[in-house]
Amino acid sequence: ASATDAAADALAKTEIAAAATEPADAISPEAAARKGALDAWSVTLAEHDAAWAALQTEKKLGWESAAVDWHWKKRDAQFGHGGHSKVDRVNNRGMVPSTSKYVRFYREWMPKNHPTLFGGGDKSSSGDARAGADRKFADVGSSPGGMCEYLVGDLGWSGYAFSLAPEAAGFGMSFTSPRLGYADSDATAPREWQRMLELVGGPGSLDFVNGGVVIDRGQQKQEPSALSDVHVLEHVEIYKNEILLGLHALKAGGALYFAYQLGQTALLFRILLALRPAFGSVRVTPTFAVGRTPMYVFLADFKGRESPEAAAAAAFLQADTKGDGSWEAWHVSEWTAEVAALHAEMRESFELVWGSQTSYLKKQRLDAERDYEKAGGAAGADAALAAAASQDARDGWGKGGDRRGGRDRRGGRDRRDRGERKS
Repeated sequence: ASATDAAADALAKTEIAAAATEPADAISPEAAARKGALDAWSVTLAEHDAAWAALQTEKKLGWESAAVDWHWKKRDAQFGHGGHSKVDRVNNRGMVPSTSKYVRFYREWMPKNHPTLFGGGDKSSSGDARAGADRKFADVGSSPGGMCEYLVGDLGWSGYAFSLAPEAAGFGMSFTSPRLGYADSDATAPREWQRMLELVGGPGSLDFVNGGVVIDRGQQKQEPSALSDVHVLEHVEIYKNEILLGLHALKAGGALYFAYQLGQTALLFRILLALRPAFGSVRVTPTFAVGRTPMYVFLADFKGRESPEAAAAAAFLQADTKGDGSWEAWHVSEWTAEVAALHAEMRESFELVWGSQTSYLKKQRLDAERDYEKAGGAAGADAALAAAASQDARDGWGKGGDRRGGRDRRGGRDRRDRGERKS
């Protein structure tokens, strides 16, 4: 693999420190109260879910580890975002990532999610998934085109792709096909789902909707990491557009898949409480970067846009997100019977996702601690970092040097997903 490919792969697994934590005295009383509510909910969830509890414990161990902090600084120096970074993912232009790792992931997971709809997941598949033109989809946040390549190239479907325009700091598409329509789209724009619905053919026209938008730090929209899970309006607008497109465009029996990227689950549970009655089943799956916070949600066997359950879900998703009491309405805070039933149904898939994240982060922490000791602890590690920075400067990788390389501007990865790194 080239140096650019290696950098892209590294950054798919790691988050670069960019946003400084907002001082405590600068946090408004309202934001502080909301953060407290999210913390309280996390404790409540941990009391009912051992996998979530283990993940929070492992993250805390990483945040408190000098070795992990050193590990991330070392990665920043090699692949990061500053003066001695060998890859500047914001200021570079022109690189569109390969679809290969995405296609491999979808080939593995989509048949697991719905064997009837997606069949065997490869070009040798026969049966329902090879229905070709009989299957149609929309992919929101499609760039670079991995899902489209899987559905069109492997399964013979046709569909429509939507992604942030390159001039708006989005990627381009690596995959194109005569069976694939495309339009630029900003999923953070209010009521964008209505425009997309017209383009895909109107209500009840699709078998599958994929919502793959994830806000990325490469879009240069920074915010204090201490409040990342509190300021969620931008995320909510994305979920509204993706899900409302699904609730209106899907045929009865269709499926909805969307990425949820926040570290807090109070919003996730509230959205799923609204959606679950309109579908036959729900589960979560990992993303291709198992050590990171984002997960996918898969809802199958849609009851149809004219069902009372779909109408109720759509009404909730179109509710106010900015008025008094709206933040509370969009987040669960108590372990009710309804929440318990939803959690019981999803427990196994939650355990898979959160357990995979915990295992990845634990290995990362233990490896960092081993390397940290080999480097001579704090003094040796600091000296090694300083030497690396000095060498980079001599090699011309400083602010005035050659910065060609990869970028990640599409919104395919989570700028706030720090895993075990210190915010």
